[in-house]
Amino acid sequence: MTNTTPIHKVTSRKLDMVYVKRDDLYPITGGGNKGRKAKYILEKCTSDGCNAVVTCGGIQSNHARATAIRCKELGLECSIVIHAESKEKSSGNLKLLELLGVRIVYCEMKDVAAVMDAEMLRWSSLGYSPFYIWGGGHCYEGTLAYFDAVKELKEQTNIQFEAVFVASGTGATQAGLHCGFKHYFPDAQVYGISVAREKQRGYEAVKKSVAEFIGYKNLDISYLDDINFDDSANCGGYEQTNAELLSLIESVATSSGIILDPTYTGKAWLGMENYIKNQVVRSDAKILFWHTGGLLNLMA
Repeated sequence: MTNTTPIHKVTSRKLDMVYVKRDDLYPITGGGNKGRKAKYILEKCTSDGCNAVVTCGGIQSNHARATAIRCKELGLECSIVIHAESKEKSSGNLKLLELLGVRIVYCEMKDVAAVMDAEMLRWSSLGYSPFYIWGGGHCYEGTLAYFDAVKELKEQTNIQFEAVFVASGTGATQAGLHCGFKHYFPDAQVYGISVAREKQRGYEAVKKSVAEFIGYKNLDISYLDDINFDDSANCGGYEQTNAELLSLIESVATSSGIILDPTYTGKAWLGMENYIKNQVVRSDAKILFWHTGGLLNLMA
């Protein structure tokens, strides 16, 4: 099975110069950027000789779902620490976690680190070699996955993109795209549209990931330049939404068949349209929207 995802051209909403990189179709149940990152992260896990995984996320975490699925495919044990005060009705990503039969541990946000440490000790005491994964897949391998994804794009098309828009959360996906486009499409500008974090915190997280990555890969220090993290379309924070965003999601679906979600990709698309409307990016520029998935968030 190929892991290459297609590129589609938008033919409506007066965005006929916008192309979409369809990582929502990445070949793992639910698709998305977390599936692409999980492949790389769990290759590191198995190469290190580990046979159990401990990670964390919110109750509808795409990272937790993708990690759990990949663990089952590889025959690895898995603990998912969910920061929620109480269990919600099973739906979306949570329903898949329960169906997969992985170990789910609920706790408050303030206790996540301690509970993850306890899960690492638990697996060790049972004779396993556990592997610790930060929430969101925020690590070198997660960044590498998206650096390599731009190489994949380069092999797919000769289009010289000028602007790239992506939903940005913990920062590794944006960092990988930022470095990848610097390397393979140096004239393109990557815009990370925040799904939660305020501008300075989000910018510093992406910059830190970029700095670590270029250190590992011995890339040019100029890759630290032109990092764009914009919080103007985050609708008030993580999992927050508003009427404008919900209307946009419906409009994009009915006019183009592209399905966005209110937690991640809807905000990135809203940010993109605002950049075009405000003429920060020319409407006739060659624009790429990197679709990171989120269908299960919408269904939940």
